[in-house]
Amino acid sequence: MRIVYWNTSCLEPEIEAISKEIFCLAQHFTPSWIVGVNPQYRFRFSRKHRYAGFHPSFDLGLRALIPLIESCAVNVNHVYGELCPWIFYKTLKRRPIVLTVASEKGEIRLDFLERCRKVLVQTVRLYTTLIEQGVERKKVEVLYPGVDLSRWKPRAPRQLDRSPKVLFATAPRTREELEGRGVHLLLQAAKVCPEIQYHLLYRPWRSGYTSLHPTQEAITHYDLHNVTLTNALIPEMAAVYHQCDFVVIPYTRADGGKECPNSLIEGLACGLPVLISRVAPFAYFVEQYECGVVFDPTPSGLVAAIEVGVSRYQRLSQNACRAAHQCFSETTVFQRLEEIYRQVA
Repeated sequence: MRIVYWNTSCLEPEIEAISKEIFCLAQHFTPSWIVGVNPQYRFRFSRKHRYAGFHPSFDLGLRALIPLIESCAVNVNHVYGELCPWIFYKTLKRRPIVLTVASEKGEIRLDFLERCRKVLVQTVRLYTTLIEQGVERKKVEVLYPGVDLSRWKPRAPRQLDRSPKVLFATAPRTREELEGRGVHLLLQAAKVCPEIQYHLLYRPWRSGYTSLHPTQEAITHYDLHNVTLTNALIPEMAAVYHQCDFVVIPYTRADGGKECPNSLIEGLACGLPVLISRVAPFAYFVEQYECGVVFDPTPSGLVAAIEVGVSRYQRLSQNACRAAHQCFSETTVFQRLEEIYRQVA
């Protein structure tokens, strides 16, 4: 079965969560291809890794090329990313469509959702929203991203001291994303309580980024000695998680970042409880599985959440591992998607 993963990601799986999820699926469901449309590149192509990427300025050409690819080389279209990527909304009309919504950005277009044979979402909130908007209940399903749980092992149990270490690994790409992603909130919390250690992990985007220098300037401005900022690709992230005590998702807006961040999933699998802002779409999951602490998106709210997390650490850590194995198994995701592909093809 030939599947094309149509997306608007940056095609950098070592950096971006959506790219990582798509490349993982394409590698499993061979001989699939990945086709991206994103302003971060002009043109990218790899026959070995089976992907092609185009700049949106090729719009007119893509309107002719995409239907040709769809007609000649596709059994199932899997659109992955936003609610309704415009270029795919306009062009994919010949083969069955499976839509995975990994970001709630964009407008809900019911005519596009009606054309989709299956709509997979990563939060219960979006599931409820789509049902309320009139999408058929049997068409919509919550399917969380999967990870290879054999790579993410819980660290050895340990007693926390008065200086817990908090990992922020959902780094924004642009200066404009800093506020919504919660970077300013996090740095203000670090100023309020200098006993808590924070590790910010940024990544060098191949096509450039504007978030690093403003973050460095803010750390200097607040005179923070309890914040470590790393800007690097780290092949073995498990070691980073094992050096930390919590993962933080400090969004100040619901669309502050990916609904179900990879760092949250990987951190849970390593036994790290999650500190998550109440406005983040995945906060309900943390409450439901009692695998972290939900906080109001303020500096004092984050500091208070850390104090609660420290006091309940062993139980939260055990629940984190349990939630990861129940909900984020890569094997389970592959099996379910194979069933869906066969049903719609």
